[in-house]
Amino acid sequence: MKRIRIVGLVLVAAFAFTALASSASALEPVFYTKVEYGATANTPIKFTGTLGAAFLEGEVSKTKIECSAGTATGEVTGNKLTKKNITTFTGCKAGGFPCNSTGQGEGVIVTKSLEGELGEVKAGIPGVRLFDEAGGKGAVLAEFACAGGAVQVKVKGSVIGQLSGAAGNTVKEGKFASSNKLTFAQTAGKQKFTKFLGEVGSEQLQSKSGEGAYENGGQSVIATLKAEGVSNLGFTK
Repeated sequence: MKRIRIVGLVLVAAFAFTALASSASALEPVFYTKVEYGATANTPIKFTGTLGAAFLEGEVSKTKIECSAGTATGEVTGNKLTKKNITTFTGCKAGGFPCNSTGQGEGVIVTKSLEGELGEVKAGIPGVRLFDEAGGKGAVLAEFACAGGAVQVKVKGSVIGQLSGAAGNTVKEGKFASSNKLTFAQTAGKQKFTKFLGEVGSEQLQSKSGEGAYENGGQSVIATLKAEGVSNLGFTK
């Protein structure tokens, strides 16, 4: 009888642990809005952003493409999804020579329309992964030329940034901030975050100049984001 009871207790403990793990995994970050407070985002909410100084560094070549500022636009289209994310970098140079996308003025680089996924970079810390909306995570998300067109540059892959301003683990615990920050950090051409919590494998930006091979690249920039309407968008931890 005693052995049966012990086995029973073990089974109960195992069941409780499984239930706890399932509950914890379900508490992933989500977007929510004031359109219907208490519900997750189900209608597009537009947002804008302003960027500070930014740079992209090659892991092997150590080549840096530096930009002095920029702006961003996009919209949250679902609980974990953003679309039409376009960033315009200004004052961009490589080795002292100006860079620009086709049809743009000197020093202006414009990304393709990017898709964004909300996830966890660490437990309780949300982040957003950006990649080419049309081509997917391995596709080119920006291309431009430097030194009057002498050097053609392509950037592909995906990049994950940490999103600050989350409040609570559920929508009902949440708060609406007037602005939030999306921070992309790197060291020596390697992104700080290359996957979400629980994912297998990793992803990051890659870049190449001319006909050369792609190399890993790390982006550093902080974007301050504001939703359309005052404090109209929130997200959980």
